Amino acid sequence: RGYCRSRAAMQHLGADSDTLALYQPLKAQDLVVSKEVTEENRHGQGSDRLTWFWRINNAEDSQKNQWMNEFYRVNWLKAKAQYDRWSEELKLVQHEMFWTVSWFGTQEATWRLRADKSIKDGHKAYAEKQASMWAKFSAEGLKNF
Repeated sequence: RGYCRSRAAMQHLGADSDTLALYQPLKAQDLVVSKEVTEENRHGQGSDRLTWFWRINNAEDSQKNQWMNEFYRVNWLKAKAQYDRWSEELKLVQHEMFWTVSWFGTQEATWRLRADKSIKDGHKAYAEKQASMWAKFSAEGLKNF
């Protein structure tokens, strides 16, 4: 409310259009708490934008304003940390997919060996069915990962 009253007073006193353009009217969506703070790893965070009043200093003023420099530095560090976390997560998932496909191949080989050693036809058929299932899993994994 204080900001809105101050802006109204500026208008009443005849502030020029450049000043009024710089100090825009506050809207309810401008005052929403950033989900970046409350939900650090939520989906779609990259589309967040800073509200206009965080960006009112132009490049020249922001170089003089130590607080804005600190603000941009902290935001850059947060973005870098998020990038690093997701890069690490990507590497882990890629390795996990490789390990999964390898495990499928090991299971296939185990069941093929059991099929080869089977004496009874029923046991051999079951082992071959299992080997075939694991071979399909492995092929799907290779195709998709």
